Amino acid sequence: MTPTPVRRVVVVAMLVALLIAAVVIDRTEKPGSSTVRTRPGVDQPESTPVSSLSSSWYCPGGNADGGALNGAVTVMNPRDEGVHGTITAIPSQGDKVSQTFDLGPRSARRFVLAELVKAPWAAALVDFDGGGAVVEQMVGNPTEYDVSACSPTASSTWYFPWGSTAKDASLTLALFNPFPDDAIVDLAFATGEGRRVPGDFEGIVVPAESVVPVDIGAHVRRQDVVSTEVKVRAGRVVAGQDMARTVPGASGVSSSLGAPQLGDTWYFPDGLAADGVVERYEVFNPTGREARVDIEVALEQGEAEPFELTIPAQGRFTLAANTESRIPKNVPHAAVARSVNGVPVVVARVFESTTPRVGRTDMLGARHPARTWALAVGGASETMDEWVVVYNPGERPATVSVGALADGQTVAIEGLQGVVVPAGRRVALRLADHIKRNPMSVVVQSSRDVVVERALFGAPALASTIGVPLG
Repeated sequence: MTPTPVRRVVVVAMLVALLIAAVVIDRTEKPGSSTVRTRPGVDQPESTPVSSLSSSWYCPGGNADGGALNGAVTVMNPRDEGVHGTITAIPSQGDKVSQTFDLGPRSARRFVLAELVKAPWAAALVDFDGGGAVVEQMVGNPTEYDVSACSPTASSTWYFPWGSTAKDASLTLALFNPFPDDAIVDLAFATGEGRRVPGDFEGIVVPAESVVPVDIGAHVRRQDVVSTEVKVRAGRVVAGQDMARTVPGASGVSSSLGAPQLGDTWYFPDGLAADGVVERYEVFNPTGREARVDIEVALEQGEAEPFELTIPAQGRFTLAANTESRIPKNVPHAAVARSVNGVPVVVARVFESTTPRVGRTDMLGARHPARTWALAVGGASETMDEWVVVYNPGERPATVSVGALADGQTVAIEGLQGVVVPAGRRVALRLADHIKRNPMSVVVQSSRDVVVERALFGAPALASTIGVPLG
């Protein structure tokens, strides 16, 4: 039967609505979209809203047997009400162990994985009866450690722009499957010698509720630079990467959660090129198209022309800041990496320091700015020096305040209230100049969207990571 004019209008309206919905879904889910914000936690770790009935965080973990990469998990509750939680340590060998806990308002608690299970490696699953909480992990030992956020989501893809399997480096990829079904994973690598897909790294089975540590150096040998791509054929996993180096001038421990998506913008609030400090930006393009990437440097003093890079398909590139004359030595800076031709990439920054601080760290950039940030791990004492670095990518000044969680409340840190961060600039805040407390979890609040990074200096540890936006 021929539709009436009214029916034609209705049908056309329905088709238009469906097409609009499809475009919105496509732009929301597709990696690298810069025009539509993805769901919280999908493109970078972010807490769920306080109104959520439940939330989970997945930590790829570390050693649980006294090794060089000892794992610990810090849970933080920045909300006004207490929350009930369960932490489950899942070892690479043996049975999982669960422990319930109550976390009061404006408080934090640390769990050492080796105190829950004994195994060469252990991951952690943290479940909360509500939203708003934040979970971070620390890997290492008292003198060499690194910090990274745990993930509020699993994914079918993970990317790591940088690692090393050089003579004095050990590189471990942790594949964590907290779900009741097995997962199957394929790994691919980009090195200075091109793309590699070792047969032994295809079809890796990650059993249900397990963690599988993979020794990358066992098959990708003696490579100074290794970028890693994780693709899941079946199921979902959470992937983390841990590295220990003993080579002089680059010794230390680094730990990072992978990037679950590629993206076209990556923010780095902190940066410094100086004698004794090596700074590099590592760009990985696992796609089938050439990527054109600009790295814009926002100097604390003066201006610098952006770097225009070309990253080959399924290739990588290293920008060594120390060798670039347009980045003056001893002038702190922020940096933003942008893909300018629509090909998404993943970008990390590496620090290796021999003086005056000693240590190494690498971290992914932030995907987007926010107004409230949480830093679960940290402290200001004789043995730990914490800096909070705030970058304002906007066109207007931002006003920033820092508070510490203490005794069930957020205490405004004197001297760190109403700090003005100029448009397009960064401000570095040393917490020990204003407060002495260790351990200490902090919340950074801003009048405008900013990006927050935390730097921890120990003896001789060096750790840097992006904070966790509060949803």
